[in-house]
Amino acid sequence: MDIYGTYEHTIDVKGRLVLPSAYRSTFAEGGIAALVEDYAALFTSAEWDLYRLRLEDSGIFTRDELLTLVSYVAPFTPDAQNRISLPQRLRDKTKLGRDVTLVGSIRYFAVFSNEEWARREAAVEAKAETGPSIADKFRSLEFL
Repeated sequence: MDIYGTYEHTIDVKGRLVLPSAYRSTFAEGGIAALVEDYAALFTSAEWDLYRLRLEDSGIFTRDELLTLVSYVAPFTPDAQNRISLPQRLRDKTKLGRDVTLVGSIRYFAVFSNEEWARREAAVEAKAETGPSIADKFRSLEFL
């Protein structure tokens, strides 16, 4: 299942995050919390396996870099209230506090602090003031 949309949620004092209701069945059997670039990500187990293999096969990362990346990875299984635990180490690395935004990234959820997601959206809007906007780019597509 592809993952879309934007959802604002909170992480409780125990590091638990409630999954968006529309995607609870997607993660019913659990998943993987991981570091992607500079943010946290929630993968289904199958998508994580594909992503991990791509990382390993890319040849970009050294063995120690891969070990470091994997040190932030943690499996999760939702509890009866559809909460998952995000490891403190991952939350610290990605600067996640209480208020977070989950952004569907087709193959996984990207998890940002609300402030970081607002900053990223504003940066996209600012680029539109000096160059083509997202709407302009859509207009340039021949297949639409």
